[in-house]
Amino acid sequence: MGRPTDVLALSTDSIADYIGMKRFFVTLEQSPEYFPFRLPVTDDFVVRHLSAVLRLKPSDQVIIVDDQREIAYLAQIEALGKKEAILSVLAPLAASPDPLPHTTLAASLIKEQRWDLLLQKVTELGVRTIQPLVSERCIIRLSSGDIAKKMERWGNVVRSAAEQSEGLFIPTILPPVTLPDFLSGLGDSSPAPLRLVLMERGPDRFSLKNAFNQAKAGQPLLMALGPEGGWTDGEQHLFLNANFLPVKLGQRILRTETAAMMAMAALVANQE
Repeated sequence: MGRPTDVLALSTDSIADYIGMKRFFVTLEQSPEYFPFRLPVTDDFVVRHLSAVLRLKPSDQVIIVDDQREIAYLAQIEALGKKEAILSVLAPLAASPDPLPHTTLAASLIKEQRWDLLLQKVTELGVRTIQPLVSERCIIRLSSGDIAKKMERWGNVVRSAAEQSEGLFIPTILPPVTLPDFLSGLGDSSPAPLRLVLMERGPDRFSLKNAFNQAKAGQPLLMALGPEGGWTDGEQHLFLNANFLPVKLGQRILRTETAAMMAMAALVANQE
């Protein structure tokens, strides 16, 4: 039957001992109580990657990650077919807690190739939630029929990026909304996030470092950034009226995807 445990601390191995080992996200209905245990995997994304892309075989070991609980496990492939993989889950792996605050990035939609790059890089840097925005100067407009297909594709982009960067969670991508709907839907969440809006111009903007230092311990973070061409004057007023702090990213005017990467990288550096 294996050994009973429901406490990650009982693991003697660390995920750091398996750097470079291939990892995949799986859905576990509940926390396992015994190890080893047999896990059938039917997720097309995972099975196809194991068999067709990496060409792994029975006896090969991988790391599987339950992204809902953010726990990693060492597993061994028992059988691998076109539709299903059978894994033997051997033990939980200890991992350091994520040092970043829970970060939501609200970003105006940009052209597909550059949007994919934005999704990939902010995932690598530890963003938790991505809210696509339709702002006044967006050149991208999605029909209702496009949204489901786009979100499926975006989900695959962030999933692959989370696996590649050895993360323990997959960022949540929310359906696109207009800026007024986004701001009106913020409500009074608890704990309230620190609200920052990146602005290209303006005299009273905070530096990123000073803005991050406004956050209390454990406070979530919400950052908003506009399309190329920036926010309109009316949109800037909407943000300020919603208690967003205006933030600058230096003297240069950056593309949306560059600004997103820079803001997330600065947040990571600020935690060191």
